[in-house]
Amino acid sequence: MADDNVVVIGGGIAGITAAMACSDAGKKVILLESRKSIGGRVGSIIHPRTGWSLDNCQHACFRVYDRFLQLVARSNAQKFIKLQPNTSLPFALPKDASFATLKTGRLSPPNHLLGSMLSFPFLSLKDKLRMKRAVKALNRMTDDEMWKLDNITFLEWLKQNGQTKQSIERFWEFFVLAAINIEIEKVSAAQACMLFRRGLFGSKEAFDVGAFTEDLSGFIESAFTNELEDSGVDIRTSTTVSKVIIESDGTFTIKTKNEEFKCSDMIISTPHHITHRLLKDIDFDDLIKNQVIQDITKLNYRSLIGIHAFYRGSRVPDDFTFAAILEEPLIQIIFNRNSELDHPIEEGLQWISVPVSSADRFLKMSDEDILKELKRVLDSLWPDNSELEMVEHLIVKTPKATFAPEINSRSIRPLTDSLGPNIALAGCWTRTDWPSTMEGATRSGLSAAAHIIGKQWDSDSNWESWPSPPKRGQDEWRVW
Repeated sequence: MADDNVVVIGGGIAGITAAMACSDAGKKVILLESRKSIGGRVGSIIHPRTGWSLDNCQHACFRVYDRFLQLVARSNAQKFIKLQPNTSLPFALPKDASFATLKTGRLSPPNHLLGSMLSFPFLSLKDKLRMKRAVKALNRMTDDEMWKLDNITFLEWLKQNGQTKQSIERFWEFFVLAAINIEIEKVSAAQACMLFRRGLFGSKEAFDVGAFTEDLSGFIESAFTNELEDSGVDIRTSTTVSKVIIESDGTFTIKTKNEEFKCSDMIISTPHHITHRLLKDIDFDDLIKNQVIQDITKLNYRSLIGIHAFYRGSRVPDDFTFAAILEEPLIQIIFNRNSELDHPIEEGLQWISVPVSSADRFLKMSDEDILKELKRVLDSLWPDNSELEMVEHLIVKTPKATFAPEINSRSIRPLTDSLGPNIALAGCWTRTDWPSTMEGATRSGLSAAAHIIGKQWDSDSNWESWPSPPKRGQDEWRVW
């Protein structure tokens, strides 16, 4: 017989969450990760010339990420995140060198942004009146009605609901790209509607932005790794699983290059193409389970590019935090990373960070051309600082960054319990009904743990044994 333990394959956010929740429930847990450290695609790399630890792409979280923030609190890692006290979403239009901000007001959702929206200069009165129609439609639809929209694109839905070309380009498209990492003409209308219903228009607090005060690998190493080890989880890094065998008694043998692990329960929390590789040679003798494995091959990815530029002096004002950049396909958001960090990466340097979403079309673009585009946009918005020299940079391209919720993808996203009572699938690509985010990954990990430990749990409810997610004004959470 195999040991009565749980092996979690994959040490990204989903695997970390599943391992911690199973360990908290009294399970003996082994966590296998192929990389040198846990964190998966939410991590950092070392700058080859300076040795700085830089995130592969700029990351942010939001107060609506309830389960992820529970994981952070469970790991006593609140110091690594600063949360806005109120939603504040700055926008900039480089061609006019103009700025405006959407803010939470006094009205109840979904109208809490209405005050700032009425004065928002980048949309016409016609745009705003038409947007009111779409917001009403979002607010009226039920969850069942929403998920029936999985067979059309969000662009189609917006047009059906009377949205103008300008409102699509200057409002709806930005949020889809930034939060879902997919083109508005490709994303499932159901997934995009979920984003706006649960996020921007869901509650006053939902879109309060959270910034990370340290590089993500440092955050994960200092918080999650230590907490997992303190909880008794056996973390094995640099350990690649080559084969999974289901034994005749229903237990598992997991083979790596140097050893085998036997277990009674298994959670696979790897990216979907790796999950398929591990499962494709297993004959479950069950048509439904084998169809699940085949469906995984139909899921697609989208890429991200992280642009990091460093200046001696203030290339943007020191009190600037971030802004969504309108009508710029490449330079989509500009972050002043110094505003997030507790200390600058080097004294006297300002760090500008730009995440490029749905970046497939830019992957072959040279670093030189990317940096020219960044300079052009910065010069348009802050011309007085245009002579300030960039002293260092790094551009990181991640082709398989996130799962892509294209039309008709919900039905082929597997449920965590699709393959049996003692095996669970986890990852942001499983059917969490969330896009590929840290929140989606955390929910999938908790769902996998609930399946393995036999716990009835609704993912919209708190994980009972963990601290509650933060509310505005709670002292233990820092303010950005």
